[in-house]
Amino acid sequence: MNNSNSLSPSLEDYLEIMLDIQDSKKIIKVSDVANRLKISKASVTQAITKLKKLGLANQESYSPVTLTHAGIEAAKKIRDKHKILKKFLTEILDIDNKIAEKDACLMEHILSITTINKISELIEKAEELNDNNYVGKVNISTRDKEIIDTIKIKRLDELKKGSKGTIIKIGNKSTVKKRFAEMGIVNNSNIEILGTAPLGDPMEVLIKGYKLTLRKSEASDIFVREENK
Repeated sequence: MNNSNSLSPSLEDYLEIMLDIQDSKKIIKVSDVANRLKISKASVTQAITKLKKLGLANQESYSPVTLTHAGIEAAKKIRDKHKILKKFLTEILDIDNKIAEKDACLMEHILSITTINKISELIEKAEELNDNNYVGKVNISTRDKEIIDTIKIKRLDELKKGSKGTIIKIGNKSTVKKRFAEMGIVNNSNIEILGTAPLGDPMEVLIKGYKLTLRKSEASDIFVREENK
């Protein structure tokens, strides 16, 4: 069975890394995948079993893993999405390379191919302007801003009262990460903005039945996919 549409974000990560290893080393070893992802060999073996059932990978007993033709094609599509998103973040939005790399990894799993294609079109427009010796920053049109807005990923401190969304990433600031971990709040948790102080700091949110008060500095380290209003 070949069903690359059934891939979870974690399986997409496996495929992308396996293709990188295959391109560089010609063969894919479980140990190489485990080292890249910093996980156990047992976890990699479980993932490979799932990919085999989907018709995306093959492996005989005690032999290296190989990607099927369908697996290679699926992995290339994932890798292409990552490249487009990272280019968009670094060249259009002028985001730091390390941050862009992490954010592209998150975004590639949640954006539709329609949105990816629109982002690619926007990059091409920017490159055309640069080729024509356009001076200064790219002048993004109203329509292009609408394309960017479809991504709907924002820092929590950017959301207004009444806004709702899904947590995509919790940053590394120890205070908020520890608090959230203690309450079982993780990525994909739903969150609602109940209100903010007159100067925007602090802000009150509702998440998993908890009413929490967050400083603006804490909220700025939480990334949310905002719901359509």
